[in-house]
Amino acid sequence: MESQWFILAPLGKTAHVSFMLLLLVLLALLMFLLFKPMPATAKAASAGLLLATIGFFTWIYWQTNNAGLSLSAKTLDIKVPLYSQSIALSHLQLQQAQTINLADKATPALSWRTNGVGLPGYSLGWFRLDSGSKAFAAVTDSHNVIMVPTDLGYTLLLSTVDPSSLLRALKAASTP
Repeated sequence: MESQWFILAPLGKTAHVSFMLLLLVLLALLMFLLFKPMPATAKAASAGLLLATIGFFTWIYWQTNNAGLSLSAKTLDIKVPLYSQSIALSHLQLQQAQTINLADKATPALSWRTNGVGLPGYSLGWFRLDSGSKAFAAVTDSHNVIMVPTDLGYTLLLSTVDPSSLLRALKAASTP
């Protein structure tokens, strides 16, 4: 089987605005620090940390636009900033997989972020669901999400441009 590529759903307007506001606040804080009278060492250390933080969030924002999923005969490779991983198809419980809309009250909702990036319109990393179970999320569009339980103790929540075609491809790849 040839590898198939599925694009992560593009960021929505809310996520773009969230990233821009975050970066503007960090830049404003950097300007404030540069003009505040303080010891040179403290100023240099603070400015360096802020520049690193600005660079870090800029990189995440940039890489999110190139994020996606690669499906091969044996694995699903999730290629997202910071949290890329490869999962054997045998660990996916595809009989329970479904496409969902996270805005629906009847579907599981992301609750606590335990390790990741959480901005309005963008959730990436490890979360708890409102049921208390663990989830790995790469959600850029809450209306187009595929939910795939695994036997590894967590559920995958992935936004793609076409979640139905990803689900069909996963099921086709896992059948002998």
